[in-house]
Amino acid sequence: MKGRNLFIMIVSALLIVMLTASTSALILSGIAENPTRVCVVVEDSGSGRWTSFTAGLEQAAKDMGVKLTVLPTTRNQTLSQQYAQMNEAISDGADGIILQACGSSKTENMISDISSKAVLVLIDGEVDTDVDVEGKSACIEPDNLEIGRALANEVRTALGNDLTGYSIGIVAGNQRRSSNIQRLNGFMENIESSGAEILWMDNSRINTVDKIRTAQTERTADILVALDNDGLESVCEYVLQDELSPYIFGEGTSIKNVSYIDDGLINSMVVPNEYYMGYQSIAAIAERMDNRLTPMQNEMISYRIVNRDNLFDESNQRVLFPVVE
Repeated sequence: MKGRNLFIMIVSALLIVMLTASTSALILSGIAENPTRVCVVVEDSGSGRWTSFTAGLEQAAKDMGVKLTVLPTTRNQTLSQQYAQMNEAISDGADGIILQACGSSKTENMISDISSKAVLVLIDGEVDTDVDVEGKSACIEPDNLEIGRALANEVRTALGNDLTGYSIGIVAGNQRRSSNIQRLNGFMENIESSGAEILWMDNSRINTVDKIRTAQTERTADILVALDNDGLESVCEYVLQDELSPYIFGEGTSIKNVSYIDDGLINSMVVPNEYYMGYQSIAAIAERMDNRLTPMQNEMISYRIVNRDNLFDESNQRVLFPVVE
């Protein structure tokens, strides 16, 4: 009798273990089949300027079990094209959207609509929005005003506080985007008292190398400053093609610009920690999905000043060449 009771107890225990395992498998299967889906809409998504950002996205998606899709885009997208792309992604089941808006004004209705249907994270520039009482969206970006100021400081540190007699050409990038507007404001604010002359400014979105060449042919600047990664690449391409040697400063993230620093072409580069920006964008969406009552919060990311002397410092290498583990 005791043996029979013992047998029943053992069988019961085994059944409980099997039931628990089966239930856990079903739960995990459900999680695997229905992960949070995040779609990313950034300008020219195949560009090397997004390498660090994409690494951050991929690492966070791996850590948090998120299904990530970076949508294919071109360099000259319009807001209406971005709006259509986001709505299509949401119709296909996207729970969250990460957006770099191609313009910062007249976006209020678009942002309000998208954030009512999916969790929204804005990167690389603020946009027009109503007061977001519910915290349905957040902006994660560097302090762009400070990046502009930092670029001016680097010019003055390299060439002297008194820049009387020097002339500057500025590749200002897309001035419809608040990030570039703020960078320009910060640069002008800090360079104004130096005595340097602003010789020309270009804010073209296409054919930038040709526009720089035209500007330099008409009035040659001693110092070239680019406010974003694409502009900095264009400055370097122009200088290499025309075999010139102006001083070059700018904001950059791409491997191409890193190689230009290593070659001594770029004097100094401001590098936002876009790996962290990508990681935090996914983390913000995952947290919001887990708790809809928790308002989303804006966040500023850090940046580093990189030049030929400190290029291979370990801390800079981690920012420039992040690895997905």
